[in-house]
Amino acid sequence: MGKLLAYVGRNHIGDFSGGGIDIFEVSKDGKTITPVEGGSIDTPKRAGFLAYAPKSGTLYSVDERKTDGRGPKRPSSTIMSFKVDQKTGALTFLNSQYALGANPASVCVGPDEKYLFTANHGFFEHVIKVVETEDGKWVNTFLYDDSTVVQYPLNADGSIGEATDVHVLTGHGNDPNSSPQGGGHAQASPHSHIVVVDPTSRFLIVCEKAGERIYVYRLGGDRLVLASVFQCPLGTGPRHAVFDKNTGRMFMTCEFSDEIWSFDFDTETGVLKYIDKKSTLHGFTGRNEPATIQILPNGKFVYMNNRGEDDIVWFAISETGHLDRRGKVDVSKCPTDPANATRCMTLSPDGSFLMVPDRPADVLRTFAVDHETGDLTELAQLPVQNPVFIQFVEL
Repeated sequence: MGKLLAYVGRNHIGDFSGGGIDIFEVSKDGKTITPVEGGSIDTPKRAGFLAYAPKSGTLYSVDERKTDGRGPKRPSSTIMSFKVDQKTGALTFLNSQYALGANPASVCVGPDEKYLFTANHGFFEHVIKVVETEDGKWVNTFLYDDSTVVQYPLNADGSIGEATDVHVLTGHGNDPNSSPQGGGHAQASPHSHIVVVDPTSRFLIVCEKAGERIYVYRLGGDRLVLASVFQCPLGTGPRHAVFDKNTGRMFMTCEFSDEIWSFDFDTETGVLKYIDKKSTLHGFTGRNEPATIQILPNGKFVYMNNRGEDDIVWFAISETGHLDRRGKVDVSKCPTDPANATRCMTLSPDGSFLMVPDRPADVLRTFAVDHETGDLTELAQLPVQNPVFIQFVEL
């Protein structure tokens, strides 16, 4: 390995100032974090999720917000591409495409870097439309943002082409429900949260937390073909997922039920089979929303973070895919909505350390990872304003 860079997506603060993508060089052991010039200043305003295509040397970012209307006063929400200088790591803006849906939540690069996929979350607010019924009465109807899964083609230089396919998700969960989100209406409309390609590069997995569904799409060509749907129990809220490349198993966080799940995955049919689940909490009784999930390259431990209990928890994975909680470390407490808490963490490519954008404290933190016990030991901290997401790139 030559140079290890951490690209850190940041959110704007206050009056829409700030944001962008900062760059840091990180030592192989995770003990030293050094700022690097050449980041994307103030763009995107809400860099909530990043993905990297090594063949073309391109970094992709969502602008995690909603376009403010027809003829917006502020720039429309987009998916952006940046060329990464292979010597310095500096970013050069390539192009962008409209986010087809509100609040893009995640982005991932497809097989052979031919396509880019995004999940658009939508929001919880509704619009009331008054319509006349067939019997001549007038009633209120309630419309919500579309939540979508979008496929964009990628050009040879890494720039993003116009979308070739969009799947508009339908359905809802309990309305109202037990979640404080949206005043109890967090499941009134679909909210897709993650897109991830399985280790065989045959399927795209999408977690949708309102209808409690995991969608599995077969990849190939300009269109996504639905292969299977896993229906989770009511009140689960599937959010983020990660695959173990050794076994092909999938692990998932549940935003509403405070759980981590494990699945077997059939690489021929795209069908998920439930194995096990465990609570992510350690006696905490307040509002909590699990977020990101990561797995060690050796497949022995899986890590996730709680927003509310505000910690990082790890579980040992048995040979059969069952989970055993082993420990936790605390991160900074979020004084308000869990949406503003630490919501991301990223393992270094070799899994030797974990980097955390500790958002409430405005710092980056690194933790050494013990590959035999899973234990985390803090290594370093560096002040960074409002960090949200981390993408490692090896040059």
